Amino acid sequence: MNLNPPPADPALAMLLIDPIPMGVRALDGLLKEAPVHLVSAGTVQCGLYLIVISGEVEPVERSVKRALDLAGARVTDHVLLPDAEPRILPAIREHRLCWPAPGDTLGVIQTGTPPQLLRAVDRALKGTPVELVELRVGDGLGGGAIASLWGETHDVEAAIELAAETIPSEGAAGFSTAVIRNADADLVSRIGSPTMFHDRWRG
Repeated sequence: MNLNPPPADPALAMLLIDPIPMGVRALDGLLKEAPVHLVSAGTVQCGLYLIVISGEVEPVERSVKRALDLAGARVTDHVLLPDAEPRILPAIREHRLCWPAPGDTLGVIQTGTPPQLLRAVDRALKGTPVELVELRVGDGLGGGAIASLWGETHDVEAAIELAAETIPSEGAAGFSTAVIRNADADLVSRIGSPTMFHDRWRG
């Protein structure tokens, strides 16, 4: 087990499990099932357990299946990206912020669960030439997740449309987006640092 996986890992998976003890049990089972990289695992609001793994496609698929078998209906949501967009893993693992030029439009995506966000962002980044500015999951968001995208207006609008296509109608609760054209310089400065109200969430 490697806690610092290389960025070349093709597959990425995330599981959200309720309650926490079942999440810990599922984590143990999936790590024993196949040689995958544990990116991160732990508690998030509201009393849920979030697991992120990466690795080669076949071992990741086996590990996810094992977790689903163990946790069953306790899995609130999950996603498996066999060919994950390569910017997603560093954004999760290193909390990396990227604030590139050119562009003048900000897109913001909020989802009810972190796996929903990964699915949406993967689709948006693969389908449009936008940049992933920030990706936040779980803590301080009531168990939800947000991502910020940046680029030219038509690209950001297309990215938001692609992201929306990944949200099933029965999972639309908590899903929201915004496109801010000609983003104000002060807003750009604020989004260029972590979007948490406090430097460290104190909820």
